[in-house]
Amino acid sequence: MSIEGHLDKYPNIKASFNDWMQKHPDVTSIQYDRENPHPLFALVVDECSRTQEIANRTDWCFGIVKKKNSSWLESKVKKIITDKNMGNVSATLGEIRAYGELVFVWNDAIKANSSGNDFSFKAQNTEVKVEVHTPQHRSQRRVIKHKSLDIDCIKSSVLEIYSFGYPEKNIDNVQGEATSKLCGIKDKEHQWDAKSINILWIDLKDPILWPLELWRDQSLSVSQFNEDITSGAFWCAFYGKRNTYIYDNLSVSGILSTTYAMEYNGRFWNDSLIDFVIADTPTDKIVFQNLNRKDIYIPDELFQKIHHLFAFNLELSWLDWPLRNSLTRRIETQLEIIQSYKDAFSRKM
Repeated sequence: MSIEGHLDKYPNIKASFNDWMQKHPDVTSIQYDRENPHPLFALVVDECSRTQEIANRTDWCFGIVKKKNSSWLESKVKKIITDKNMGNVSATLGEIRAYGELVFVWNDAIKANSSGNDFSFKAQNTEVKVEVHTPQHRSQRRVIKHKSLDIDCIKSSVLEIYSFGYPEKNIDNVQGEATSKLCGIKDKEHQWDAKSINILWIDLKDPILWPLELWRDQSLSVSQFNEDITSGAFWCAFYGKRNTYIYDNLSVSGILSTTYAMEYNGRFWNDSLIDFVIADTPTDKIVFQNLNRKDIYIPDELFQKIHHLFAFNLELSWLDWPLRNSLTRRIETQLEIIQSYKDAFSRKM
């Protein structure tokens, strides 16, 4: 089974795919591979409504990027078709989506770079540098397979999926492992400099890697589902501090819960050059601002444009605007609340 018959619903992807294949007829088309699924194949074949929404927006990004920079897109389509490393293919699709979304807001101001950071533009007189990252986490510790159950002609199996890997140490928990991985994204920061406004764009739209919708709760300091309180891995990765508690499932009934105390500071407490992290999730764009970048001025214009991002979620984002110098107070309050929950539901003997 090849991909061609599944592209009719996505005309911009189809046109880009066909253009390249016509120029290179000797190249084998993308084929279905159950053991090592191709990210584009998985995207356009999946009939899940959420995946189709991602595929439609990806198709739209293909179209807008082709109008903006057809030669750049052609080079990326080549990688999608010919690269045998599925992690690279996934990352390439993330770059195309990010480019399209940036052009959607900043139009002709956006430049694609051949070296250094991926994209750049100007906000008033300050250069803005954008680096795109698509987390992969295709590790052996990502999936735990339980014993299959055979009853008559029915066969079933249970998989536990840990998007960022199962904890390595006994003191760790699942949310702590995710926090650690997110905190370490692009940690060398060589793509940015202290004089520019720096954005880390994280693409989380690969349906193979992210089959569950987790991101709304992950952007909050804590959230509750049923009788369990859970820490937000994204929030803790950037705003948590050493010894901040991370809860997998803090029970409001006083049952023993899995709690991990961070052994490191979150990214924004480590002299990071990043000004904004934009998490492009299947449903929302969630923006986290660095509260400690005091030596760079972010113009109102840039904040205004952030609000124009497709599917931008103001309620889940953490910005120091329009009331400037308020974010630090908000973060410090949340840190105190997190710590207070540790003993709030402990049973009195």
